[in-house]
Amino acid sequence: MNRTNSIISGLMILASEIMLPACSRGQKADEINPAGSIVYSPEKLETMMRKPVCMGEYLTSQSGPLRKMNGDGTFTTDSTFTVRKMRIPSDGLLITGWLYLPLNASKCPLIILTNGGGNVVKSIRSFSDFMAPVLAHCGIAAFVHDKRGTGESGGEYVKTSYSDYITDAANCAIFLSADDRIDKSRIGVMGASEGGRIAVAAAARYPVFSFAISQAGTVVSAVEDRLYAQLNGMVDQGVISEALAAKVSPLWEKSFLAWASGDSAKHNAVNREITEWRRSYERGVLPFTQQEMNSIPEFSTVLPTWNSLGDDYMTELGSFDKKWLAIFGETDRVVPTEASINNIRHYMNLSGNNEVNVAVLPNCGHAPVDDDTGRMVNFHYLILNWLHDKLCHEL
Repeated sequence: MNRTNSIISGLMILASEIMLPACSRGQKADEINPAGSIVYSPEKLETMMRKPVCMGEYLTSQSGPLRKMNGDGTFTTDSTFTVRKMRIPSDGLLITGWLYLPLNASKCPLIILTNGGGNVVKSIRSFSDFMAPVLAHCGIAAFVHDKRGTGESGGEYVKTSYSDYITDAANCAIFLSADDRIDKSRIGVMGASEGGRIAVAAAARYPVFSFAISQAGTVVSAVEDRLYAQLNGMVDQGVISEALAAKVSPLWEKSFLAWASGDSAKHNAVNREITEWRRSYERGVLPFTQQEMNSIPEFSTVLPTWNSLGDDYMTELGSFDKKWLAIFGETDRVVPTEASINNIRHYMNLSGNNEVNVAVLPNCGHAPVDDDTGRMVNFHYLILNWLHDKLCHEL
């Protein structure tokens, strides 16, 4: 079972922990065609990643509030906002979250922060916990919440789906829009990895949102996304070689398509193939049967993702008409950057939306961390500068 965990659970942790370093293998810049009309040029990206005025002398922290160094070597902790714990009703459940609100807020923008994949609260909320104090410091309210079935929020995790997370994000936004300190016309949604997909889907479906920001959020079909991440993850972990990945890829695709169909006959057919393939290949390089996925406790972490494979997150983008910043890593091995950008171009052409910007972070994988130095890049500056441009808000 240890090897099983490393194949499946380990991959999901990689997909959710957006603040951690990722593998450096993947597409190169010339393959992504950054000269496309919606993709920031290298020069524009450099400008967008300069430190915005609103940050002042304050520095960010992954595990605490912003702070600045004083002349005597001591630090001053940021006190420009308050944090209030709240419980918001959604689908008969209560979603627990924390509202970061700038002091003396008056009609300020609000961003609902969505979570990464999995059910380990610290890792799936890492992006949200990092961004919330940054946003609030710069005058933008932010709402961090435990996703359904995790942390202090209601629900049973293994029975949840992406649609549940999308609904919860929208219900949180609708609830908070009643606050007089929030500008109803400037409410957005933002997330990383799985949360990036959730954020864009929520913005597409719910009028309460006027903009979306996705960090390493996939823009391909759910099956294509899982196939790309699953095989690359196994290769990068040393479970299989590139050559073996190519051989077993058709069976993995059949398995994902069976999950997407929800058809027991298709599951039975692919399960027979899995059994047959196990005569020639080690179990660890092949998909597991539906019965094994549902019965082995270690697989509970990924079941919401597998149960969401049949949902269509692409077609509705054809009418997506809201502001959107999509950030990708040049060398991402979890999300297919090039295919995602091509799909954004396609669907935004259909919708006629010219309010979309794509930023490709050079030499970064799934996390906004430089592949060579291991240091985080200033992706939050990019987000703040984009918000300044799009919301006409003094940051």
